[in-house]
Amino acid sequence: MNTAFLDKIDPNSGFRRLFDSLDDVCFFAKDAEGRLMAGNRALLKRFGLEREAQLTGKTDADFLPRSMAQKYRADDLAVMRSGKPMLRMVELWVNRQGVPSWVMTDKLPVRSRDGRVIGVMGTIRDYEDATPLLREGDKLTAALSHLQDHCTEPVSVPKLAALAGLSVRQFERRFRAAFGTSPREYLMKMRVHLACEKLRLSTDSITAIALECGFYDQSAFTRQFRKHMGITPLRYRRHYEG
Repeated sequence: MNTAFLDKIDPNSGFRRLFDSLDDVCFFAKDAEGRLMAGNRALLKRFGLEREAQLTGKTDADFLPRSMAQKYRADDLAVMRSGKPMLRMVELWVNRQGVPSWVMTDKLPVRSRDGRVIGVMGTIRDYEDATPLLREGDKLTAALSHLQDHCTEPVSVPKLAALAGLSVRQFERRFRAAFGTSPREYLMKMRVHLACEKLRLSTDSITAIALECGFYDQSAFTRQFRKHMGITPLRYRRHYEG
């Protein structure tokens, strides 16, 4: 491991002490192979760990569903290849109890003293309502509110664009810039988030939950759920049901 990286993640450094003092911000640092080299107290708590030594050397795949870990690794590699940060990414996160939450992630490259990219570091913050990400009067606000209020109903991108007073191309570009994903993917994440709650807390059938959450059928539901959570709805229910 490069000395510059070690200096940045030293638990006794002012840099690390700063992040340990922030209870609502998770800090992480990974090497070029995706191994976690540092995490603040908030991250350890989110993973259900007591000591940083339990984190060091592990990868996202040791703590998260496979598809989530793969997505995070792909983002890490993109940051390392480009040398540019990825900011304000809206994502789903799941804790050890299977409870999903919306998070906003920022990732930046870690560089050696000679300028080589040797890893990635970043922060993860919770938020349940994405609206605060938008400035007051932002054209996306009306579209986002409609998307949140009608996520279980058929929602067309042209209608959302019209609510924002933008062309479809302008709307999709602005939406991706604000939330790091497309409107359709954001909608799918909202539906999967809702489905997780129903799978844990209700006795409704998988098919009934699929329809309640806006999916055409159980097959489409299972495909999207597996994509975002890494497991099928049935396996999720069996593992996490209350």
